[in-house]
Amino acid sequence: MIRDDPIIRSLEATGLPPWDDGKTPRCPVCGEECGEIYIGASGDVCGCDRCMTTRDAWEWMEEQG
Repeated sequence: MIRDDPIIRSLEATGLPPWDDGKTPRCPVCGEECGEIYIGASGDVCGCDRCMTTRDAWEWMEEQG
């Protein structure tokens, strides 16, 4: 009997390949996997590179009237 490859055994057992420990960073605001977390002046997480965007301050100010 030939055993399955270790990658296949890991995928069957955990749903993850052996090199992935399942500990990917996730945004506490939107829950998506992310590369950067944005922290506000108060020290609280505001969002991440997935759920936040940037705007030009001058354009935003003009739009506010």
